[in-house]
Amino acid sequence: MKIYQFRVSIIGIPNLYRIIEASENCTFDDFHEAIFQAFDRYDEHLYSFFITRKDTKNIRDIYDAPEITHPMSVEDIMGFEKMKEPTTKTRIGDVSLNEKDVFHYLFDFGDDWWHRIKVQKITETNSKKKHIKVINAVGESPPQYPDYDDEYDDEYDDEYE
Repeated sequence: MKIYQFRVSIIGIPNLYRIIEASENCTFDDFHEAIFQAFDRYDEHLYSFFITRKDTKNIRDIYDAPEITHPMSVEDIMGFEKMKEPTTKTRIGDVSLNEKDVFHYLFDFGDDWWHRIKVQKITETNSKKKHIKVINAVGESPPQYPDYDDEYDDEYDDEYE
């Protein structure tokens, strides 16, 4: 069985990433949960993985890539005909990733936490057990929700003093 080593970073935040190992029999839902925990998230939201296979900043290229998404987001309510696969039924091994492939993960369709995921290494193991864990964490996780209230309160106080 294959074990994938992924480098997961939040786009736009330098020197912040997590290294996550996952066996090919893990679902993308398992992978989401590992990322969710690794970046200290606490409030669940919809999410999608976009299997671009290459690094790109072109949002159209990302959205046009095969999408593996939260089960509640599989049916596209906007009327687009794009096929989406559910994260609960799609395993990492199902998408035939190679070393150095890059794909993208979007968490929270409102706040748009974009992540870049690179396949760093693929190894083999004799174990058939599902395996997923964070093996390295670099940088402090940003807050899931920036503290806009403090900034607003300061501006409000200044304006009315």
